Amino acid sequence: MYQFTPDEIDRVRADYQAKQQGAEDVGSKRVGNLGEIAFEQFCREYLPTEMWEWENEDAIRRCNPESFSGHDFEVFGYEVDVKTSRDVSAFLPQTLVENDSDDDIIVMAWHRDAEDSLILLGWEHVTVLKSKVRTQEDYSGEEPAKLQHLASQPMNSLQDLGPNTANMNQKPDNPFSPGDRVQRKGDDDASEAVVVEVLPPETQIELYGQELDGEAVRVAFPSSLEEGPGDWQDIDSALLSSYCDDQEIKLYTYKHENLQCS
Repeated sequence: MYQFTPDEIDRVRADYQAKQQGAEDVGSKRVGNLGEIAFEQFCREYLPTEMWEWENEDAIRRCNPESFSGHDFEVFGYEVDVKTSRDVSAFLPQTLVENDSDDDIIVMAWHRDAEDSLILLGWEHVTVLKSKVRTQEDYSGEEPAKLQHLASQPMNSLQDLGPNTANMNQKPDNPFSPGDRVQRKGDDDASEAVVVEVLPPETQIELYGQELDGEAVRVAFPSSLEEGPGDWQDIDSALLSSYCDDQEIKLYTYKHENLQCS
């Protein structure tokens, strides 16, 4: 199992995206977003980046409505859905199958009431969950009222579905966060800019017709931000990406190595 502690940017984006999605239950959607963020961190730490994809990364980063994909992640070719709940009974095989039987794998994440900590409990193939339900119905009868089985495999065993890999640890080297004030490195006369987006390391970005070799940061200049409605400095740093996307404010992309704090 793995504990995930969301930072302020994670929590603000998870909440605001849930509201932008128009979810009937904003609280459930918010914790669902946090569960996806937690699993993304696990994938980044332990799975090769070219073999997994987070379907909602852009939607959560920019707090836009999701594309309504039938699954949250694709990992080693498997469609993966992350189920996040405070109620452990949500992870009973019967409940999981009733709520989501179309994906290949379900990852189970538990969260604290305060939503300041999540635990990735484990994962299981949906076919195994279906088989477990059928077996219970056909042969086992009722389980003990106080001792019900939660079918799951340990998180680390997810690695076994793909090729053997060494230590992945593909965490970004990028030191910047949304809201940081930066300028071009080595140029004291360069204009100050504001970090809006810190892109995942594997994101393919082209600059001047060539693919960027390194981690990308997108910034906006205060003069552009001031063209939007209201005072942009009152906007939470986690929502700058959403604000610039909504207002069509031009962003400029740099390698993080070419920037410094101003």
